[in-house]
Amino acid sequence: MDNLRLILLLIGLLVLAAIVLFHKPQGQTQRNHQRWLANRREPSLGGEASRQDREAPESESSPARSEHPSSPANLAAGLASARMVASSDEDSDSAENEAKAGRASARGRRQSRPDKIVTLYVKRRSGRHINGSELLDSAIKAGLDFGEMNIFHRLHEGETQPVFSMANLISPGHFDPANWNVFDTPGVTFFLTLPAPVSALDAWDAMFATAQRMGELLEAEVLDDARCLVTRQRIAQLREEMREYDRRHGLGKIQ
Repeated sequence: MDNLRLILLLIGLLVLAAIVLFHKPQGQTQRNHQRWLANRREPSLGGEASRQDREAPESESSPARSEHPSSPANLAAGLASARMVASSDEDSDSAENEAKAGRASARGRRQSRPDKIVTLYVKRRSGRHINGSELLDSAIKAGLDFGEMNIFHRLHEGETQPVFSMANLISPGHFDPANWNVFDTPGVTFFLTLPAPVSALDAWDAMFATAQRMGELLEAEVLDDARCLVTRQRIAQLREEMREYDRRHGLGKIQ
């Protein structure tokens, strides 16, 4: 009996000691619980803020979709190359002729660089775009033909070289005939290459008149090669340059 009492007394003392050691006031327990909740949320909020901080500069520094202008010089070179390839195909009936045509084409490309490229732009104000359907309709009304290089041309009877051409303002300058209803562009580029199939002055007058007509139909502005509004003074200057070109090359104005 004495041993049993002693064992029970020791157990009671151990239980009492455990209660004293591990018991904390309820208020402190609640405060610790609230602190734990706060600490548990802080990493989540801090992590979200950190992600936003990381993403914000990237978003701010990410540029909008850029619109690179097309190059009239590249388009003119492409047209010249395409004409020479077509001519070579017509004249090549054998492997030997094809090889000769290829060499002639290479020489022709070196010699086909135009003396001068004259450029005009038709562009809407305030960055407004032109949709494909209205562009196609206006081009037809202005007497342009869709063709080589997937751009528009003014053709001269009996000539393969166009008098002038009209391309998309945005690089690479081509139009997709399958997507007239879904594409848009800020404007178009008119360009003529000299020598042309007609006199330089004739070619310029025809191109400027067509650019004006497109501007009227599209409610857009006609700009010069510096993308400034074409003034009467600039028109007179350009026409004089065309006359001078014709004089140097012995070309009279073709009526």
